[in-house]
Amino acid sequence: MKKLSKAVFVLILLSSTILLVSCGHDFWATTTPTNPSGAVNKFVYAGNNSGGSISEYTVGTGGALTAVSGSPVTVASGVVSIAADSGGKFVFAASSNGGAYAFTVNRTTGALTLVSGSPFTTGSSPVWVVATPGGSFVYVLNGGSKDVSVYAVNTTTGVLTPASSTTTLAGTPVRGTVDPGGHFLYVSEGTTGTQVFKIDASTGVLTAVSTVPASPCALSVDVTVDANTKFAFVADGSSAVCGYTVNSSTGDLTVIGTASTSAGTQPVAIASGAAGKFVFAANQGGNNLSGWTVNVDGTLTAISGSPFTTGKSPNDVTVDPSGNYVFVANSGDNNISIFSIGSTNTLTSVGTIASGTGPSSIVATQ
Repeated sequence: MKKLSKAVFVLILLSSTILLVSCGHDFWATTTPTNPSGAVNKFVYAGNNSGGSISEYTVGTGGALTAVSGSPVTVASGVVSIAADSGGKFVFAASSNGGAYAFTVNRTTGALTLVSGSPFTTGSSPVWVVATPGGSFVYVLNGGSKDVSVYAVNTTTGVLTPASSTTTLAGTPVRGTVDPGGHFLYVSEGTTGTQVFKIDASTGVLTAVSTVPASPCALSVDVTVDANTKFAFVADGSSAVCGYTVNSSTGDLTVIGTASTSAGTQPVAIASGAAGKFVFAANQGGNNLSGWTVNVDGTLTAISGSPFTTGKSPNDVTVDPSGNYVFVANSGDNNISIFSIGSTNTLTSVGTIASGTGPSSIVATQ
């Protein structure tokens, strides 16, 4: 179960508006969709595992969430993971019972509409779904068949076309992410470590680069990559986070130092945000959120007051595209915790809002 995510910053390039989107745990730049009035809307989506649905929210002043009319939208039992494309046009979901679902996003209201052809065939027992930054490809990690289903996305309709074959994994997948440049896929595989793949820009086909040992962390259960694809961070599901430098050519990872960074109890989800300035880990066993600032060498320094109280059994965390807010899906309390990021590297609780039953994954779009 999980992520995505993930952090974002806004650039101004000539007169164009640039969008950065958190998906599971990452952030990317592209043209920002607007509603008919010209305003830019922000949305948050939570995949409800037990409820078999996706909760839809608009983001208001101070990060407050308001449920979209008709939310949640019914999908299928076992919605273990959701992801969003960087343009904010589509949301994708994976069911543990099999099947990948695609939805179009109403850019005015945030409401989701099922794409024709859903569900699309996957491998056995999917555990996670990831979309590339430009939304050209979608990857479903299958825990039962220990492989990756690869899809090309019709960027007009959202229809998924499967590749001719799946990609075999070295171990059993838990979660995964794509780097902000869309060049590499990283898959957390527990005791096996983190497997690195290079993405073919034309076809989306994956080529294995390496399998990076989890050590000095106990396991690899989730992974995030910073805005510049300079550092990667892995949550070990036990009590720690490990940092790595990223080879910009191959995507391979090299561990930073010889020791892990202490987190809370059972960090199962991790996200970076605010142009790579912060890293956050949801500690499922501790019912809280650890937060760090990222130093120039990739080491982490705890934010004052960390860890921060969440609801019960936090299962996923994401950072919104503006880099101002953090959202945590609490599967034990069936709600979402909301935090605001201060200009002096502080984190403040904004409150909670109800979700569907058993939220396991959360994404924020703009």
